[in-house]
Amino acid sequence: MQFNLYHWLFDDPYTATGTGTPEVFHFVVPWLIFCCAGLLLAFYYSVEGRKRFFKQKPLIKYMLDRYLGWLAIICFIGLPLIFSRVFLDAYFFAWRAWRYLWLLGLLAWAVTWIVYLVRKYPQERANYLAYQNRQKYMPKEKRKARAASR
Repeated sequence: MQFNLYHWLFDDPYTATGTGTPEVFHFVVPWLIFCCAGLLLAFYYSVEGRKRFFKQKPLIKYMLDRYLGWLAIICFIGLPLIFSRVFLDAYFFAWRAWRYLWLLGLLAWAVTWIVYLVRKYPQERANYLAYQNRQKYMPKEKRKARAASR
C-alpha cells in the first residue's frame, strides 16, 4: 500500500478510515489543556501580571506584551479547530491539514521568541541598563512650588 500525502492531509476522519466510522483523535485533551492554559496565561498577564510582576521592568513588559498576545491568538484559533475535529468530524475543518498548519504557526511563534531572546534581548537589555546609568548623572529639573489656590 502506497502512502498518499494528499489524502492523509485533506480527507475528513470518516473517509480516512474507509469503514464509515471516524478515526480516533488521541490528542484532544493535551491540545485542549495547552490552548486553555495559553489563554489563561495571556489573560492573567494582561489583567494582573503586567502591573504586579513587571512594573519596573519595561523591557520584559514590552517583550511579554508582544509574544503573549500572539500566544493568545494562536490558542484562540486552536480551540475551534479542536471543536471542529471532535464534533464536526465529517466537514472541512476536521482535516489534518488545519491542525498541522496550526502547529506550524505555533512553531514559528516559538522560534521567533527564541531568536528574540538569544539575539535581540541581551542587546536591548544592555542599552536599557546604559540608559538608566546615564539618567543617574543627568541633572534633574527643579520644579517650582505651586501656590495653593482656594
